[in-house]
Amino acid sequence: MNVVLHEPWTVERFLLWEDAQEGRHEFDGTQVIAMTGGSRNHQRIVSNLLRLLADQLDPQRFDVVQEMRANTGKQVRYPDLSVVAGRIPGRIKTIHDALMLFEVLSDDTAETDQGQKRADYARLPSLRRYVLLEQDSMAATVLVRTGEGWTEAPAGAVLDLPELGTALPLASAYRGV
Repeated sequence: MNVVLHEPWTVERFLLWEDAQEGRHEFDGTQVIAMTGGSRNHQRIVSNLLRLLADQLDPQRFDVVQEMRANTGKQVRYPDLSVVAGRIPGRIKTIHDALMLFEVLSDDTAETDQGQKRADYARLPSLRRYVLLEQDSMAATVLVRTGEGWTEAPAGAVLDLPELGTALPLASAYRGV
């Protein structure tokens, strides 16, 4: 259910409001959007990716977080998974400097993830790679930041993540799906 705003909100006002709520919400710059839970396939893919990345990355160099809100400056989004350089302090609720973001597409979110969120995430100067994973088939779209914007990189059987110094077998991300 979307929240109707009677006057324009800022990101700062939204963050204060959301901190007082029980559920999670995104702010697309004009409206508040209630977040709902994903399907079991969605959960499996996210938890597999979280485990794979946490096992392969040095925890002193990278922090891997699930569903932590990201402030793009004009919007607040909840990517399924984020990778940040360095450690995020324990009480932090919002990231501003993700290196890599992952979204698992569903019928309900694919249009937003591939469109508006793609544009929103481009506002994060630190972001180097945006990975979109299909929920019902083993397939990924990898967007890499270049000087001209996003460029689609091939995504085959292995997700190459050179910014992190690793690669992930796509089949491992889809284990149990």
